[in-house]
Amino acid sequence: MTEFLTIAAQVLFLAVSAAVLLLHGIGLPANWILLGLAGLHALVTGMQPLGWWTLLSLVGLATVAEVLEFFVGVGYTAKRGATRWGVGGAFLGGIGGAFACASLVPPFGSLLGAFLGSFAGAVALEFVAQQRMDVALRSGRAAFFGKVLGAVIKTMFGFAMWGVLAYRVLVNR
Repeated sequence: MTEFLTIAAQVLFLAVSAAVLLLHGIGLPANWILLGLAGLHALVTGMQPLGWWTLLSLVGLATVAEVLEFFVGVGYTAKRGATRWGVGGAFLGGIGGAFACASLVPPFGSLLGAFLGSFAGAVALEFVAQQRMDVALRSGRAAFFGKVLGAVIKTMFGFAMWGVLAYRVLVNR
């Protein structure tokens, strides 16, 4: 009976941690919340089956995901022709849009605001710098798609983190 309860608890933990990945869709830091759940699991179970190396690998994956999200978004925007003004506008607009829209369109407002804010910020500052709307709109479009691409990559890393947890909890107990 104890073995059955242990396995049931492990499956429940994995189901909850998989549900946490859905938080990416509303702009919350799902990878870091998943890491927190893994740390809590490790504390409750006496670091079995998750150990320090597993937790450190999850920290590494979450950190790489954040760095890639930032650099992919910025790099894509710059590669598509945005100047420093457009890239800076996309960055500031993404932050501002996330905060501005968080309460307007719950629960997806912060993510939607970040995407639209990146577009609007890039368009606004690129237009100030270039005085050409076609260039500004191209920069805004690149900022929008760069932000989306970065979010997709970050979400993929979240699934990889969940895969590490599932392996350690179910297979390598």
